[in-house]
Amino acid sequence: MTQRKPMSLTWRLFLCVSGLNIITMIIVGVLGLHSANINISEDYDAQLITEATILWEIVEEDSNDARMSAFEIETFDVEHTSQLLERFEESSMLDYAQWRAFRVWYKGKLVMHSDNADIFPMEIMPHGFNNLVVGKDTWRAFSIHDNTNDLIVTTFENLRNRELMQRDIMLDIIVPLLVALPLLGIIFSIGIGFGLKGLTRLAGKLATRSAADFSYLESGDLPKELKPLADSINTLLSKLEGALGHEREFIDHAAHELRTPLSALKLQAQLLSKSVREPSCESLLTELLASVDRTAKLVDQLLLMSRVSNQKIVLGHVVVSLVMQEALGMVATRIVDKDLRLNFQSEDGLSVLAQPDLLRTFFGTIIDNAIKYTPRGGDIDISLTQETSHVLISITDSGEGIPEAERTRVFDRFYRISGSIQPGSGLGLAIASQIAELLAATIDIETPENGKGLRVLIRFPSYN
Repeated sequence: MTQRKPMSLTWRLFLCVSGLNIITMIIVGVLGLHSANINISEDYDAQLITEATILWEIVEEDSNDARMSAFEIETFDVEHTSQLLERFEESSMLDYAQWRAFRVWYKGKLVMHSDNADIFPMEIMPHGFNNLVVGKDTWRAFSIHDNTNDLIVTTFENLRNRELMQRDIMLDIIVPLLVALPLLGIIFSIGIGFGLKGLTRLAGKLATRSAADFSYLESGDLPKELKPLADSINTLLSKLEGALGHEREFIDHAAHELRTPLSALKLQAQLLSKSVREPSCESLLTELLASVDRTAKLVDQLLLMSRVSNQKIVLGHVVVSLVMQEALGMVATRIVDKDLRLNFQSEDGLSVLAQPDLLRTFFGTIIDNAIKYTPRGGDIDISLTQETSHVLISITDSGEGIPEAERTRVFDRFYRISGSIQPGSGLGLAIASQIAELLAATIDIETPENGKGLRVLIRFPSYN
């Protein structure tokens, strides 16, 4: 089952903030629409009351007129009236009139009505507000009953007008919010990115540290929310430093305790070899001395690996050729003993950012490996050159080489090439890889152009 890739913190914050913002917008929109609906209903009901009151006042003054007494029906012609208005006012009048109607009853007879009031049933509406359904529309009616003058005035409004008004208000609320969402998303992304800069700085500080740097993180410039995290990391660093310190002390003591008996064992074997003349015993003593030497070297390598793992690195500009010559001087006797041909070439003035002792150990480990696997009378070529942005160290031997399938594993601890007859513990290249990581160098392995031996390519960032 494929494990799902975890969501980034930025994306999580964006979704949370955006989700809360959208929910807030929806709540505000719903409450605003509800409030608007209430206000619309109250305002339009008030208009119905106002219209009915104005009509009642007009008709009440003329209630003794001969036309009213004769029960003549007057129709209020909206289209005729609109012709007397300006074009803009005419449009507004017609738009207003299509949703409005009125009727006036005098002594039980319909004496006046708007031209669109004939759609309503010929019945008197009760006093106050009432709703009636006409066709597919619902109308809101308000009636004033003047019992003194036997006068009834009813005004009507099509509720679809309110629905259209509510729809327009809803669009006025929703459309700007929809338009603003992408802009808010961009603003949120920028704001979240800016807010996470402290976390990015903290990650950068940790990423640029060497494996041996356990100094405390400075939390003074971090946001208040990240200071507990920095304090926890500092506590962890302190615990790691203490644990590794105990481990280093244990390995140092163990190596010291092992060296003493090994040295005594070797001395006694050497003395015994001088006093024993039997060939069979001499062969056994030779193997014993070789085993003691291998064990002593393994102890030295373990001690070196421990020190490299826990060493505090102080980097400075180092001339590469000088350190390489020092490393070659340490193994010169072995080169001569195996009758190896050494070819060393270097460009002038090449320097890298490193620690001299650590760099010398680094070069010495790789050269030691080359000497071990190069047959007697073989060749070792070393060159130091400047590339565009790197200093390249090439160490080539004419030994048995490393199969391509095993080249990625030779840097693992205690890994031995299958079928190798050379003695060793499999720690040499592992130590070299560990030092390379501390010095920000890279190691690559390839086969030379002639197809024989092994070439180790080391690249350091150039600071020339």
